[in-house]
Amino acid sequence: MNAFFDESGKFKDNTVVSFCGVAPAPAQFQSFGVDWAHCLQDNGLQLLTAKDAFNAAMPLSEKNPALGTDKRIAALLPFVGCVRKHLEVVTGVAIDVAAFKGLPSHYFQIFGDDPFYTAFLRAVLDVLGLVDEREKVSLICDDEEQMALPMYKLYRRVKLVDPQAHEKLAAISFADDRFLFGLQAADLLAWLLRRESGKMFHGTHYEYEPVFDAMTIPPQDGENIWRVGFAFCDEEKLKSVAEGLKTASASQKTEG
Repeated sequence: MNAFFDESGKFKDNTVVSFCGVAPAPAQFQSFGVDWAHCLQDNGLQLLTAKDAFNAAMPLSEKNPALGTDKRIAALLPFVGCVRKHLEVVTGVAIDVAAFKGLPSHYFQIFGDDPFYTAFLRAVLDVLGLVDEREKVSLICDDEEQMALPMYKLYRRVKLVDPQAHEKLAAISFADDRFLFGLQAADLLAWLLRRESGKMFHGTHYEYEPVFDAMTIPPQDGENIWRVGFAFCDEEKLKSVAEGLKTASASQKTEG
């Protein structure tokens, strides 16, 4: 399985950070690319980026300006339909930055002080749980200089400490999203998840809720999607994880 991942938001600048991945079935990989390319062509685009796509005050393209929220939503829904028609799995993790910063120090000693590290590990382990021992997973991530090296280090670490990851993770690579439509899809969904999480965590509503809703409805006839799994890590969930780490650490010391 090839799984494409991208992030949205930096914890120093945003109240929520997110990390999303999409995974096509091998048989559907080519058809997904063809359909996504048609969506781009229909909108006069060579590349879909969330930063531009969700700015309805600026033209989407010369061919299809799609100015205003309603027109922009209409332009973006076919891309969501393409994901649901051809891809099997969508996964994502969103983390409340303020809640993360309030965690006890022992958590940061294990997972680091950037919530992205937690989101990355949680999303990758989620994907690994979807494949059996005979299958392997290759991670393809957006090639961003600031995050590529940390992701590689996390990849190496999780393979060393987690038996499941050691057996199932085959590779990690970094690519230009101009050439891989799976990364464009991951970017789109990571932005949506971050904004939806802002609504859940802080009551911050956003204009593109219909696009998120279209992604999360139950599977429809003619669609290959069978799992859309988003983890919303608020203060309660993060504290629960931290407490679990503390308990596990105390247990290990007792056994030792």
